[in-house]
Amino acid sequence: MSDQSILTNRHSARDFSDRPVDLETLKAILYTAQNAPSWENTQPWKAYLALGDTVDRIHRSHRELTGNGTKGWTEVMPPKVWASMPQANMDAWRQNMLAFFTDDEKPRFAQVQQMLFNAPAIVYLTMPKDASAYSAYDLGAFGYGILLAAEEHGVSGVPAYELVRYPAEIRQEFDIPADEAIFMGIALGYPKDNRLNQLRTKRTPLDDILQVRQ
Repeated sequence: MSDQSILTNRHSARDFSDRPVDLETLKAILYTAQNAPSWENTQPWKAYLALGDTVDRIHRSHRELTGNGTKGWTEVMPPKVWASMPQANMDAWRQNMLAFFTDDEKPRFAQVQQMLFNAPAIVYLTMPKDASAYSAYDLGAFGYGILLAAEEHGVSGVPAYELVRYPAEIRQEFDIPADEAIFMGIALGYPKDNRLNQLRTKRTPLDDILQVRQ
């Protein structure tokens, strides 16, 4: 089975150069991503794009908050306890990461997250606070559409919890209505040529997740 496709070629970049991404390119990425499937075309997502001085202020705010140990509270909280299968996958990912990086490199991996991956562009995705899980599925499809469309334009990206850990620093930069929840952030840019961007994740063997009846 061939794995040469945009889905398998795309990977998460975790350290970006300071090369800016052209606004028209970013708009084209978001425009294409809007073709994501949506239940009865509800399209529950909104996108807020931080560039230039705005993203610089967010970077500075985030460094200050993480530096003084401020606890983060996302507006859509992840579960405190994961089911056994996703927990096992997370554990395996952590082991893979620890094995991949040397002891000297591991602190940099953590540090670059606190620096919001040095991303020159961050897009924040929101959905209505009273939305159902169906809307979360739709927003996820839109977010993945952004990552795939970015890949088509030669732009790398990474969705990350860290990007939305301090909602106040985002809301102070945008007019986000109170009835919208900041769900996810996606960092976009051109990756640096370094070892941080060589880490790859593995997917569960297909036979472990697929049941077929004929």
